[in-house]
Amino acid sequence: MYYIHKHQVALESGGPEEGGWWYTVGVPTGFSLGPIVDEELTYEQCRALNELEHERQEHEEAYEFTSVLAKMSNHYSYSVEDFETPVAYPQERPHYE
Repeated sequence: MYYIHKHQVALESGGPEEGGWWYTVGVPTGFSLGPIVDEELTYEQCRALNELEHERQEHEEAYEFTSVLAKMSNHYSYSVEDFETPVAYPQERPHYE
């Protein structure tokens, strides 16, 4: 069984090492599709939703996802998972190695 989850996403600063680095955080929005049995169909639907979201962002949001002002806009991402309840990611803050 597959599920498509929608997360509000943003970039967070990971630290100043090597000139600074960033990582993506995702917070569940409460939107979820599934269960879907067909894996290929699930990924096809997820790609279509992400494409629609990208188009929405281009027309409706003032700042791109990678802009330093991106927190003033809303950015979403869809992902395919094998679990029903969406969770925030990452589970632990990444660290520089």
